[in-house]
Amino acid sequence: MINFIPRLITGIIYISLVTGSILYNSKSFIILFFILTLLATYESHLLWNRVRLTNSNYYYPIPQLYIILSMINLMLIPFYFSDSYAPFPILFIFILIWVSDTMSYFFGSYFGKNKMKIIVSPNKTWEGFIGGFLCSLIFSIFSFEYIQEVYPYWKTILLGIFIPIFGLLGDIFQSKLKRMASVKDSGSVLPGHGGILDRLDSALGVSYISLLITLI
Repeated sequence: MINFIPRLITGIIYISLVTGSILYNSKSFIILFFILTLLATYESHLLWNRVRLTNSNYYYPIPQLYIILSMINLMLIPFYFSDSYAPFPILFIFILIWVSDTMSYFFGSYFGKNKMKIIVSPNKTWEGFIGGFLCSLIFSIFSFEYIQEVYPYWKTILLGIFIPIFGLLGDIFQSKLKRMASVKDSGSVLPGHGGILDRLDSALGVSYISLLITLI
């Protein structure tokens, strides 16, 4: 459990900022997410420049476009339900991301023995993934039954199932980019986590499936 205290403090501040901006009003939500988009895109641009220094065959700014489109998808979700801003759908999605990521880290750190054999992310274990997956699914059911009905039940279950899977894909994409750039973190602005892009990797991965489930 390396850098646990800085990671914990940074995580609490990040979660508080995102939660507060979502719940306060639509303007605070848009402003914060716009800032996060700019910072993550800038970090990806620096990584992409490092990649291109070693391989000039990479012409198109795919990581930058991926981040911008992913963040737009997330920003569209709270405006789908009605003419007014609806904060709870996007908050629910982020809570599932945090539950999945946190519990994957916990189970992987304490019980992880069987590697998933992902080349760009060699420390990922099946115990960590399954722990995060089950906690995400359990929380989605619990929230529907005992906290608040945000989505219909079947959509709630789908989000609980797919968010850990697509969150992992987002993490793999980010890890691949960092490996190509020969760096450990996308930045250093977040102690214990690295850069903004390191903290948003799962959210970027789940943005497309979350918007799709919201729209259907």
